[in-house]
Amino acid sequence: MIRTFVIAAALAASPAAAATYLPVGPQLNVAVGTVTGGGWSLCYSATMATIFGSSASVALSDCAGDRLLVAGRETGSGTLLVQAQALKTDVLFNTGAANNGTTNIANGTGWYNADNWSFGFVPAGETPNKNECDTASGIGRLCIHTLTFTGGYRINDIQGLNDSSAYEKLVFTSSGGAVVPEPASWAMLIAGFGLVGAVARRRRAATAA
Repeated sequence: MIRTFVIAAALAASPAAAATYLPVGPQLNVAVGTVTGGGWSLCYSATMATIFGSSASVALSDCAGDRLLVAGRETGSGTLLVQAQALKTDVLFNTGAANNGTTNIANGTGWYNADNWSFGFVPAGETPNKNECDTASGIGRLCIHTLTFTGGYRINDIQGLNDSSAYEKLVFTSSGGAVVPEPASWAMLIAGFGLVGAVARRRRAATAA
């Protein structure tokens, strides 16, 4: 009975599974299997023509992990043309609904996001032309309109994808590291070991008598 209690406590305190594939900066031409085999789960996918909506946070409400990997590919392809990943809080950080050149640098990537404007990334150190989506040239870039009346917009240097069903936007989610157990879990674990120790002491005392 006591052993069962300790095992249950240890399981409760164990860290959740984490992603093992954690690239830094935008990546080009990566196999989908590399991502899913590295601990990521697909939580959003749609063609570029599909309206994303006015808020990335709402559109990605099913992406429950603490990290997001945002990607674009030809529809149905096994290769992601471009992708980048970071903590969800960094990916969805509000950088303002304006062509202000502002990005949130995280994990080698410049992230930008604003309701009723755009959502995407560029390589760290590069500047997007957010009007509304990034229209500057260059690869390692992805932009999605956060608008209620149109889809689009770009994957790498392929721009103007507002009506395109030939390309897709995808988002994967994962835990990016060991989850620290809650205080209650630690308390349960310590209490379990304490009970085991007390029982062992009583048995020794009874044997000595």
